[in-house]
Amino acid sequence: MPLQPRALSLKPPIRLNIHKKQTPFHPLNPSITNNHTFSTSAINHNKSNTSTAAATNTVSTPNKSEINAPLSTFPAEIETPPTLPQNAPATDKIKRLVATGRAYVTFYKTGLKNVFRNYRASLPLRNELGLPSYLPVSPPRANGAAAGELGLGRGQYQLVRRSARDVRRMIPFTLILLICGEFTPLIIPIFGSAITPATCRVPGQINKEREIASKRKVLALSAHSQQQQGNQNQEVEILAQFASKEWVEKADMDEILRASAVFGLVKNHTRPLAGVPGFGGIYRRRLKRHVEYLGIDDGMMRKGDVRRLSAKEVRFALEERGLGDVGSFAPKGRVEGVERETLEKWLDLRK
Repeated sequence: MPLQPRALSLKPPIRLNIHKKQTPFHPLNPSITNNHTFSTSAINHNKSNTSTAAATNTVSTPNKSEINAPLSTFPAEIETPPTLPQNAPATDKIKRLVATGRAYVTFYKTGLKNVFRNYRASLPLRNELGLPSYLPVSPPRANGAAAGELGLGRGQYQLVRRSARDVRRMIPFTLILLICGEFTPLIIPIFGSAITPATCRVPGQINKEREIASKRKVLALSAHSQQQQGNQNQEVEILAQFASKEWVEKADMDEILRASAVFGLVKNHTRPLAGVPGFGGIYRRRLKRHVEYLGIDDGMMRKGDVRRLSAKEVRFALEERGLGDVGSFAPKGRVEGVERETLEKWLDLRK
């Protein structure tokens, strides 16, 4: 018997029905978020994610015994879509390009949020040091006093210093992000780290800056070796000498510029304005302030036990001392070990 054709029926649209015993949602009633009107497994999963995110949305102030600064002072992980084969359709490549741009925007927003969270976590420490809350100035230097007189641990001191530095860069960087959106990664390399908070530096930018810093140091040390003929001191010993207050006071302007280039305080060791009256003192004072800061940080690392430093903190400390490229010459699997040994040797030379 042939099947009879069934009449086509249009079903009404699916509607979410609320149980009669439950109160309907009202945007002005916050207590309604505690009901289970739409209780499903997917919603429960989202709740667990929300609680996890809430736990990471705050930065706690480190205690005095902590030697490492909070992880939020470093860039977050960036998740970009997987690469496509060369023969992939053009539409897929465009979709991946858009997804990559959105991933970078999300990364930058996370970095800016961490700038705010870090600064908020540093406010109790700023009040303890007598620093203004709404003016992001860096903490005071030693000025010849012992590092312990600041009354902070290294983790606390680094949080105050890094958060103030990032806040000063946040305003111009935020403007670029609002204007350029997904194209921000293409614009940022033009300005470099001058306006980029440390929490918003992408891996490509970090690697490029390390390469530039290494080349700048090689040129400066080459000029230093030509002047100091017959001096075969190792690189760590030369840089430790540059970080001596007595050396900074007695060095001539050429040596001041070379040391400033090694520590990343100037773009190169040849500055024509250094010979102009008044400008030479600017470079010397800048190097002196950096040397005073290194003296404080060295003392805090010795007091807190340098072996407790995380791998990221070791790399960060070496970069501030002009030694950020020592790991690039180490055998595979020995990078962190070589970096730790170099930092410990620096501290031994600086006693």
